[in-house]
Amino acid sequence: MGMAKADVLDRVDSDLARGYTTPAIRRLSSLVAAHPTDLDLRRRLAGIHRMVGNRIEAGRWGYLHADTAPAETEAFERAYPSPAARLRKLLWPAHGQAATEFAKGRLAALADAAGPAARPARRRASGARARLLAFAMALPFAAIGAYTAVQWLVG
Repeated sequence: MGMAKADVLDRVDSDLARGYTTPAIRRLSSLVAAHPTDLDLRRRLAGIHRMVGNRIEAGRWGYLHADTAPAETEAFERAYPSPAARLRKLLWPAHGQAATEFAKGRLAALADAAGPAARPARRRASGARARLLAFAMALPFAAIGAYTAVQWLVG
C-alpha cells in the first residue's frame, strides 16, 4: 500500500525545504496520478514547475485554474496546439468532475474542440504510455535494489 497523501505532501515540503525540486516534482506527480481531480495538488505541482522556470509544465498543471499566469497557459498551448493533445496532457479522467466552474468550462471546451470520438481512444493510449513510463522509471531502482541485496548477501 502506498504512502498516505499527507505523508507524501510532508516529504514534498521536506524536499523543497532542502532545495530538491526534482524529487518533489516526482512525488507530486505521483499524487496527481493517484488523485487526478484534486485541483489543489495540480496547483502545487504547477507552483514547483514555476519555481524551476518550466512555463510549459506550470501552464499544464495550472491550466484548470483561473489565476494561472497567461504566459504559462500560452506556453502550454503553444507546446500542445491541438485541443486533443492538451486534453491528453492534462491526464484528467474521462468521467472526472471538476470542483470549479472555471475547470469545468475549460475541460468542456477542450473536449468539444477535440471531438467526441477523440477523447476516449486517446485516453486509453495515454494510460498505456503512462504505465510504460512508470515501468521504465522503476527499472533502475529495481536494479539498484537487486545489486544492493546481492552485496548484502555476499558481504
